[in-house]
Amino acid sequence: MIMRRLIAFLFLVSTCIFAQSNQRPVPANFLIPQPPPSALLADWTASASRVLQSIPLPDATLRGWKYPSPNPNAPVILFFNGNGMTVDRSDSFYRQLVHTGAELCVYDYRGIGFSTGTPDVMTFRQDALRLYDTLTAASTGRPVIVYGFSLGTAMATYIASQRKVAGLILAGTIASAAEELPVYTHAQGLPAEAAAVLIPAPDAIEAFNEVGNISRSTAPLLMLHGEADILVPIRQGREVFAASSSTQKRFVSLPGVGHNQTAGSTQSLSAVAEFLVSINATR
Repeated sequence: MIMRRLIAFLFLVSTCIFAQSNQRPVPANFLIPQPPPSALLADWTASASRVLQSIPLPDATLRGWKYPSPNPNAPVILFFNGNGMTVDRSDSFYRQLVHTGAELCVYDYRGIGFSTGTPDVMTFRQDALRLYDTLTAASTGRPVIVYGFSLGTAMATYIASQRKVAGLILAGTIASAAEELPVYTHAQGLPAEAAAVLIPAPDAIEAFNEVGNISRSTAPLLMLHGEADILVPIRQGREVFAASSSTQKRFVSLPGVGHNQTAGSTQSLSAVAEFLVSINATR
């Protein structure tokens, strides 16, 4: 997968070298793996602890799972996956989240995993808003908490900027496209001189303006970030945290934890459990 991403970036750079301009705008979709990860529809199955969920749209079908809580009054977490994640490969992690005291709903992004359609980050955001509205309408008054990891933090902060959510959890948070693009290209092995000509396109600037999005939300906030994260350095998370307008917010730094372990670390799961208790206490 890393090699395919690197090839894609090298293609971008080769076009930059022969372009008239010295700069090459990189669209928001640069974070989508190529080819997008897929899953066999035959593996989209229910069980005693997992319920099938789907939302048909005019140009896509979003599919995922709901993990009910033993507590019928438990808050509901709407979780947004990170880059390259699919629901079929993350089942054990979702079950860990349920053990923190919540019901969980999660969907594959369009064109990824079990979902159909064409992958597109800007459309992911609109889909995320539809998912949130659908879930809140069916939650029978229970608080709905939006949780995003990595790429998913762009969806979660966008929802929080547009809706009054009961709570917001962010793990491995991107601050802006301008900050993340050079870090990401470096992590993919792109030479610094080649990456220097890449700049975020307008849609990337909008999609990953998480500092701007968080400033428009007053929801209770929990942020989780690994101190050993080299894909999204912790300084980006701290920047988003500082921009938050919430009066009830907590930043948990995770010693020795890298990007991919951020959401599933023991300390993160404990912090989520405590956050859910605080949400319930305010009901």
